[in-house]
Amino acid sequence: MAYQSKNTDEHVTFADALLSKRYRKAQNDFLNQVDTLIDWRPIRTLINKKYTKRQNAIGAPAYDVILLFKMLLLETWYNLSDCALEERINDSITFSRFLGLKMEEVSPDHSTISRFRSALTELGLMDKLLAQFNKQLSRHHISVREGVLVDASLVETPHKPNGSITIEVADDRQDNRSEAEKEAEEDYQKQVVRQRKGTDEEARWVYKQKRYHYGYKKHCLTNVQGIVQKVITTAANRSDTKEFIPLLQGANIPQGTAVLADKGYACGENRSYLQTHHLQDGIMHKAQRNRALTEEEKQRNKAIGPIRSTIERTFGSIRRWFHGGRCRYRGLAKTHTQNILESIAFNLYRTPGIIMSSSVG
Repeated sequence: MAYQSKNTDEHVTFADALLSKRYRKAQNDFLNQVDTLIDWRPIRTLINKKYTKRQNAIGAPAYDVILLFKMLLLETWYNLSDCALEERINDSITFSRFLGLKMEEVSPDHSTISRFRSALTELGLMDKLLAQFNKQLSRHHISVREGVLVDASLVETPHKPNGSITIEVADDRQDNRSEAEKEAEEDYQKQVVRQRKGTDEEARWVYKQKRYHYGYKKHCLTNVQGIVQKVITTAANRSDTKEFIPLLQGANIPQGTAVLADKGYACGENRSYLQTHHLQDGIMHKAQRNRALTEEEKQRNKAIGPIRSTIERTFGSIRRWFHGGRCRYRGLAKTHTQNILESIAFNLYRTPGIIMSSSVG
C-alpha cells in the first residue's frame, strides 16, 4: 500500500473522526514547526529522481519517500533504532500525525527503513539533501553571509581492533608520518581485520589529547549561528588542514565573507586560497618554534575565538541532543550518511529558535 505524507483524501473515516480531538491534543510543537518550516515537495522530487527508478527495478513496495525520510529524522531526533522506531510509530499518535498516517495504517517495518537509508547512501543523495534543506532555511535568513566556521570532530566506532597498537599513529592535527609508516598502517589494518571479525576496516586510529581513538572524522562548515552547511567524512587519521579548501569549494560563499577557523588550519596554502577567492582570512594565528605571537596576533585570536567556538557547540549539541558523534554503522559511506542526517536533524531542531530570537530582536 502506498502511503502519502499528508492525508489528501477528502473522505474522513470514522476512526479519523474519533481520533481528531486526540490528534489535536497530541500535537508536538516542534514537529509542527518542522512541517511549517519545510516544503517537502522539492525534497520528494530530489529523492524520487533516482529512488523511484531503483524501486521499480527491484519491485519494492511504493512507500512515499517523505514518509520514509521523516522516519529517519524521527530516528535521529529521538535516538531510536530501526526496530524501536517501528514500535514507537505504531504506539504514538504524535509520530503518526507527523508522518501523515491514519489510525488503520501501521508503520513500514524496520527492514524497510534500513533499506531506504542504504539506498540514499548508495545513490549519493545525502549531500544534495543537506543542500536542499539549507536552501529552504535561507529563505528565513539562515545563511552564510555573516561568516562561516570550519572545524572537525571525531566520530568513534565501537568496531575497533583488539590488542595493542603496533604502528605509528597519526596526530589529530597533522600527519607527519613517513610513507613507510603509512604503508605499515595499511598492513596492520589488513591483519587486524582478519583477526577480529566485524572490525570496521575503513576506520583508522588517530592520537588526540593523549588518547588513541578509532573511527572517522567529520569536517564541517557552518554559518556563524552553527547551522551546518557542508560535511566531509574521512578516516580519523586525515589531517584537518587538508579538508579546509574542499569544505569551501562549491559552498557558494559570497566574496568578502569571513572564514573563521582555529590555529590548526593555519598554513600558507589555506591563507592563499582565501586571498585568491576574495574571502576574509579569519584563521587564528599559531606560534612557531622560534617565534612567539605578537600582541596584535594575540588580540586577533582573542576576537576570533568566541565566534569560532560556535561550531564546537554544534558538535556538542549533536552529541547531547541526539547521542550523536558515535558510529551507528560500519564503513565510511554509511557513517557519512549518519553525519549528514545528524546535521539536517540539528539544523531543523535549531532553526525555529533562531527565527524566534531574530523576531524578538
